[in-house]
Amino acid sequence: MSVHMIRLIQAIAILVACLFLGCASPKPAKRPAAEIGAIRNFEQMNEDFDPTALSDDDIRIEDVNVTPTSPEDVADNPDLAAKDSLVTGYRIQLRQTEDAEEAKNVQKDAILRFNYDVYRVFDPPFYKVRVGDFLNWYDAEKLQKLAIQKGYHEAWVIRTKVNLKKATKWMEELQ
Repeated sequence: MSVHMIRLIQAIAILVACLFLGCASPKPAKRPAAEIGAIRNFEQMNEDFDPTALSDDDIRIEDVNVTPTSPEDVADNPDLAAKDSLVTGYRIQLRQTEDAEEAKNVQKDAILRFNYDVYRVFDPPFYKVRVGDFLNWYDAEKLQKLAIQKGYHEAWVIRTKVNLKKATKWMEELQ
């Protein structure tokens, strides 16, 4: 190796060492004073509250009849489908937006394009436009593909609570 090559390697090594040492800070990080000052009466806060000391013996929880949440339960007992109850099922979410007016317009458009119920749900900070009531993923996925063909390219299947009566109604129409 030549002398020039050795000096070049030494110079690069010194530069790399300076770079790493320059990144290390000898000062400890401090919280900005503005954050603490923004809290009113910060010095007077009392954090001695113990929720286990509360006496909550007066709360009574009563047994409730549980509505079935699976398609198998509905198939075993057709009378359950006549009830207006909510069960776990699937819907197609067409759009999610923070703009209420946009959600309303998407809902109006979807009502005209689909032969299913269309829902506008507010889940802060988003408005969600959803369509259909399905008990299984397979049927919901068919509508998702149709929604994509109709121009709702962001459409996807979501799991949510659906109206049992409406979910079984369209199934009866197919039979």
